[in-house]
Amino acid sequence: MIKNLKIKNFSIILVSLCLILLILLALFPEFFAPQSPTESNYNNLLKSPSMANLLGTDELGRDMLSRIIFGTRVSLSIAFFTSLISLILGTIYGSISGIKGGAIDEVLMKIVDIFYSIPDLLLISIFILILGKGTVGIIIALSLLSWMRVARISRASVLELKNRPFVLSAKTMGFGDNRIIFKELLPNILAPIIVTFTFTIPSAILAESTLSFLGLGISPPNISWGLMANSGWQGIRSYPHLILFPCIAIFISTITFLKIGEYLKTRAK
Repeated sequence: MIKNLKIKNFSIILVSLCLILLILLALFPEFFAPQSPTESNYNNLLKSPSMANLLGTDELGRDMLSRIIFGTRVSLSIAFFTSLISLILGTIYGSISGIKGGAIDEVLMKIVDIFYSIPDLLLISIFILILGKGTVGIIIALSLLSWMRVARISRASVLELKNRPFVLSAKTMGFGDNRIIFKELLPNILAPIIVTFTFTIPSAILAESTLSFLGLGISPPNISWGLMANSGWQGIRSYPHLILFPCIAIFISTITFLKIGEYLKTRAK
């Protein structure tokens, strides 16, 4: 029992340190990067990891460690703002659907079902073609896909609470649905919504990385982990460091946010 508790505490500390490091790298990449991420050195092309370049260099002689550090800002900012927009849209949509009930609830949930029936990659590709391949376009495209899960969770929470005495009391006092949602319901469904938010971030990281890997996401001169993996996969046999280290960054960040979500989920129960 004590051993399991120690292991659990150690994992929480480790995940917290990883989260702090990711945030610092995203906010202050200039402070941590040893070199410029865009400076080419044609005398130092495709070098393996060494003391001069800890993670090696790419096909243009750029330092891989510096590019991964600067890629943290783009990848995490896309994931964060995607999750935030999804949180806002999904919570409002699901809350309205749950509080209204009846035919309105059925129609709103049918719209969600229609979105769910369309393959994710096809839906995202359509949005990106319409909105463009820039950072803003990707954030909006991923947000328009990610809000549906939040909507279902918020709707289920509202349906569970709408017949509670404090909600019925607010209705008898003449409060409108908007006031009830924002004043009575939202504070009580905040815990599951925050948990969903933390689980949406790793999904957005993987989605952005996949899109950039397929050439549908971030374009140069911007830097993201998925774009770096896209540039490095062709040389996977001869220069495995080109794709290995960006994938490790994706893996670590995804696991970090998943573990945080699991921890918050257990605390919310």
